[in-house]
Amino acid sequence: MGLLFFLPAAAAALFTLYLLTTHIRHTLKEKSLNSLPTPLYKPWDLLGIQTLRVELNGMKSHRLSQAFLSRKKEMSAKLGRDVKTFRVKLPPGETWYYTFDPRDLQAVLATQFGDFRQSAARVNALEPLLGLGIFSANGPTWEHSRALLRPQFMREQIADLELFESHLRDLLDAIPKISGSGEWTPRFDVQPLLERFTMDTATEFLFGESVYSLKDDSTDTSTLVTKKEMKHFVESFFAAEKTTARSMILGDLYWVLHDRKFKEQCKAVHDFVDTYVLRRLRGGGLEKPSNSGKYVVLDALVADVEDPKELRSQLLNILLASSDTISGTLGFAVASLAQNPHVFKKLRSIVLNDFGSFHRPKEITLSKLKNCSYLQWFLNETLRVYPAVPVNFRESARDTTLPVGGGPDGNAPVFIPKGHLVAWELWTMHSDPEYWGPDADRFDPERWEGRKLGFHYLPFNAGPRICIGQQFALAEVAYVIVRLLQRFDGIDGSALPQGRLPCDWKLVDKVAGGVNVRLHCADDSF
Repeated sequence: MGLLFFLPAAAAALFTLYLLTTHIRHTLKEKSLNSLPTPLYKPWDLLGIQTLRVELNGMKSHRLSQAFLSRKKEMSAKLGRDVKTFRVKLPPGETWYYTFDPRDLQAVLATQFGDFRQSAARVNALEPLLGLGIFSANGPTWEHSRALLRPQFMREQIADLELFESHLRDLLDAIPKISGSGEWTPRFDVQPLLERFTMDTATEFLFGESVYSLKDDSTDTSTLVTKKEMKHFVESFFAAEKTTARSMILGDLYWVLHDRKFKEQCKAVHDFVDTYVLRRLRGGGLEKPSNSGKYVVLDALVADVEDPKELRSQLLNILLASSDTISGTLGFAVASLAQNPHVFKKLRSIVLNDFGSFHRPKEITLSKLKNCSYLQWFLNETLRVYPAVPVNFRESARDTTLPVGGGPDGNAPVFIPKGHLVAWELWTMHSDPEYWGPDADRFDPERWEGRKLGFHYLPFNAGPRICIGQQFALAEVAYVIVRLLQRFDGIDGSALPQGRLPCDWKLVDKVAGGVNVRLHCADDSF
């Protein structure tokens, strides 16, 4: 009987001793690094339950970014200064470091890159769906993936805009029908169509054959797999991605949501990609690139990779970035045009002048898209207000520091013990009046005139892990916006919420509730 009481007491004593020795070690290390503590949010919330509840409610109400911004404002009001870096507790009492300071993020992402890595929990949550690749690995595995994939997004690979045009036509055909020009479409949600459009372009770019998810089920696409198999793949990928996003929130308990259904969805995705990988490895298309000479990522990768599992992982990592992030940004772009008629009118006028009308288009090239200043300002502003991946974090690989945020005035370095997480949320930083002015909450493309980019604007990350597909994504979004503005001369967004759009956070942000609009066909669009 005594043993039953002794064991719990001994375990509690050992745990207390561990906490005490850890605290002493951290205190001594903090002093040796000439750093000072950073403020703690809600010190009484020792287990972080209240903090987690706020974040979960923010996700449920589609106002997670506003929850982060409110937390920062609360800390600033409490300390009587602008607090950009502070600590929070999250269950089961873990300490996280949140920062919205560009100097700290420059350290995490660039100048002290070797001190930080993707967290083990994040890697483990992503691996069942994506395998180990550029988004789901650290160290040599990540370095190998990046070196392998970076050449696939060189300028000459993304300059062929014909990839987008054929699927753009499918997108337009999928929009609810009207009889002719000068009429309004019925109100519809354009977001699902944009998701299918980017899936179609991404699979053609990666595999050499599109899944043609925008086409009718009866359409004969003459591809390697059946239309039914394509549809199953698309549905499984989207469903597994949602589960993956939810599991990442649970940290080390990610596996709780990786149930049988999730595993079946991952298998369906893997089997589909393996069909193309194995055909390519067995000699299909070895004489020349797939799809009549068009550039295909799979054809390029097999020159360096022979392992089918690795090929699948590399392709799926790119697929995530080249489909979901782009469709989300397109959705916010269309919704922002609907909310801001003056921006729509000005941008359409510039598009018609630079690129012609829908049936009398001038040549659209990558250079012309990049040189269209107002179009680029519009894209930058869309990504400022609605970054595709709004929340991110890194784990410290060793005892290290952040440059600022510690001490009474926040100017001292901050000690980050090994294994602790540093997190940031982009909207809070992207709306900081210090960097964006007093009208930071307003959607205003003109604010980008003469503005230089820095670590206060991070829609594509920065440093060695900066998004290698950035130019591909910007080219695709720009091309679609140009073609839509050529086709439609009016957009009705009266069904959309006013102000900043609610965001449905998964692995990337989407407009919560959908992008419900009506479009008015231009006179020469038929």
